[in-house]
Amino acid sequence: MKQDFKISYSRVNTYLFCPQKYKLIYIDNLFVPVNADITFGHIIHKTLEQFCRSKNNSYDNLIDCYNSSWKNDGFISPQQTFEYYMRGNDILDNYYKSFKESKTEIIYVEKSFDANIGKYRFIGIIDRIDKYSDGTYEVMDYKTHVKSWSQEKVDKDLQLTFYAYACRNVFGFNPDEISVYFLSENKKMYTKRTQNAINKAIDIAMDVAENIMLENFEADTTKCSFCDFRFKCKYSKGSEKEGS
Repeated sequence: MKQDFKISYSRVNTYLFCPQKYKLIYIDNLFVPVNADITFGHIIHKTLEQFCRSKNNSYDNLIDCYNSSWKNDGFISPQQTFEYYMRGNDILDNYYKSFKESKTEIIYVEKSFDANIGKYRFIGIIDRIDKYSDGTYEVMDYKTHVKSWSQEKVDKDLQLTFYAYACRNVFGFNPDEISVYFLSENKKMYTKRTQNAINKAIDIAMDVAENIMLENFEADTTKCSFCDFRFKCKYSKGSEKEGS
């Protein structure tokens, strides 16, 4: 294992889900099977990135960005493709109405960061950062889930905590608002992060990094039934059934 490897929220989250899944993806280089939800999420993220970067705030441009971002990968039928496309149209209709009413200035979209945590490099990308007229900042994460989360889940989300860390230690400002924008419901949920919460998140990232360096990849077989690799991982009961 290289000493200069990079850690990220995705890697930390994957390892916490199952160390063996981390190995399959990041060491054995197996790809997570593409499905409709993964493709759709990428499409919407790319659409909003292109739209915000273009500085053309018209609705027609938003739809043009949507159409140019569209890919058919992962959809199982023309009917499913159509259903997701129309769902995306609804999302963007509602997004545009909220966008036109917004009083903030979008200063960053898909903003990458590269920070040090101990001896490791920590990288990531923040979906969007807005600035209010009074000089305060809002850090925003887009979600394309059908349903929004509970407030408790938003408050405990590790990715948002890492975003707060990056803002304070890389970009040089404290995020006054941290939000999750659930696009399917056109709903924002807000949260805060204390320095103590950030410190705990960094401890988690450091612990994961150390375990990866030690090549601790013991499988968590309690999660096999809803793992992307349940038919490929040698530790999965699903794999045993497939081979029987």
